[in-house]
Amino acid sequence: MAAPPRTTTPATGRLSPARARFTKRWTPRLVAFGEFIDGYDLLVMGSALLFLKPAFDLTPTQVGWLGAIAFIGAAVGLVVFGDLSDRFGRKVIFVINLVFFVVASLVAAFVTEVWQLMLARFFIGVAVGMDIPTSHAFLTEIAPRARRGRVAGSLPNMMWLGGAITSVLVALALRDVAGENTWRWLFGLAAIPALAVLVARQFLPESPRWLRAQGRHEEAREVFAILGVEEPPSAPVESAGRKRRVRELFAAGAGLRLAAVTGFFAIQAFGGAVATIAGPLVMAASGIGAQHSLWFSLAGFVAGLCAVVAGAQLIDRVNRRTLGIWTCVGVFVAGLGIAFLGPKAPALLLAFFVLYSLLTWFGPGVLSWVWSSEAFPTHLRGIGSGVAQAVTRLMIALNVVLAPHLLERFGLRSVALYASAYVLAAAVVALSPFLATTGKELEEINSGRE
Repeated sequence: MAAPPRTTTPATGRLSPARARFTKRWTPRLVAFGEFIDGYDLLVMGSALLFLKPAFDLTPTQVGWLGAIAFIGAAVGLVVFGDLSDRFGRKVIFVINLVFFVVASLVAAFVTEVWQLMLARFFIGVAVGMDIPTSHAFLTEIAPRARRGRVAGSLPNMMWLGGAITSVLVALALRDVAGENTWRWLFGLAAIPALAVLVARQFLPESPRWLRAQGRHEEAREVFAILGVEEPPSAPVESAGRKRRVRELFAAGAGLRLAAVTGFFAIQAFGGAVATIAGPLVMAASGIGAQHSLWFSLAGFVAGLCAVVAGAQLIDRVNRRTLGIWTCVGVFVAGLGIAFLGPKAPALLLAFFVLYSLLTWFGPGVLSWVWSSEAFPTHLRGIGSGVAQAVTRLMIALNVVLAPHLLERFGLRSVALYASAYVLAAAVVALSPFLATTGKELEEINSGRE
């Protein structure tokens, strides 16, 4: 029997028809699945802290830094490896990062001192930071303009929330089995999906837009064809002779875009922590207990996943600026409900907490991801997204350091401070007309900036 025909290029390797079908179907999912790992690991700390605090007799300062250290590591990985992904390609970085992640996760499960755990969590953060701008740029570069919001925004956030939900379910399942060692299992189990994705990503192609930016046009055309994506018009500067200068990122027009998307992402992340990593601590501050705190957090994540799925039906159909402004206002109102009405009744607390999560993920949580990659040309997309996300992670780190102190001193009323961030986020969007990107090709959005 004759062997099936094969296609060979340096970018795609030797692809059989079955391999081509696998590549077309699974490439976006396997790239986005890195966010499942990110969501599980960075959110698992919220659950793990409930068990770490009594196990190590942690002070509020130690609680804050244990929650923050991975975000600081991620900020380092975001900037360094976002730049390297622009220079050497998307694929090589989002394969290497998982090796670091698997090793660091296993180390975190076996530590015996707080400083050892902080070091392990820092390197886990670096590994996560390697993946985010790389996979984020990749998804943006393979998405058709009519579905870019769903592919580059909704899909990775669905994965992220799936990881967060899994982290809480695992914590609930292990709580009565592992007892005080629950946190060890929570950290160690993260290595399993990471290892599976590491193996699967070996079979993915390189980003076609990155190939084209390097002057490798024939390889780029083949990848576009394999992925079933119509090749967009070429930008004039996308040639092999293009000399890359990072300082272009801070030039007048590009600098304004960088400031806007970074500011929106960072402010949104600060306020959004109420529904994510600080969620268990916020709920515990209400006096409902650790187990109920986990259930409240689970409700928030499930609500968030429902919101992302619903928002995916709109994000490529409506004006993204309008969506961003009004959902930010809604989150602010829900936050005030948690702060001032939540303490009066558990039912109100749950209702406003779920509403806060719904609106966060329906609008700003997803839009921040879309805008932070759309705003930059191909040769600067990795580093641009990396800078925006690095500042965001540092903001979350600051938030997590402050949260235990604020909650200890002010209780649920401190949520009003977080919610107020969304007023600033809405103002950033209102002052940034270039964030109306719905239905435009990346080359059109970045016309004159490529």
